Amino acid sequence: MTTFQLVTIPLLLAMLIATAAAMSRRRITPRLGLFWMMIWSGAAVFIAFPDLSSIIANALGIGRGADLVLYLSILFMLGGFFGVYLRFRRLDEQLTRIVRHLAIRDAGEPPQQ
Repeated sequence: MTTFQLVTIPLLLAMLIATAAAMSRRRITPRLGLFWMMIWSGAAVFIAFPDLSSIIANALGIGRGADLVLYLSILFMLGGFFGVYLRFRRLDEQLTRIVRHLAIRDAGEPPQQ
């Protein structure tokens, strides 16, 4: 086992445990928690068995396992960015509705000092 594997696998295990703890404390939804637990587990498997990523990459027509990991990382990041964008849009729309509601409600009142 390489030094990289000795360092990263326990870190990924700690992340897995932290994610499970966050799920049990209801800080994250079970769906999101399971997603992250799959990410941590997948990373640990690919780090523990680096040839596995090459086998899967070759089966998909990708030259190297590292390229497969890079491509998947980019896809997940783009998906995450899109999710954050949608969340900000939803928050912006909610804030606009609240401000409009307050403006209409307070339109007839004189300004307070």
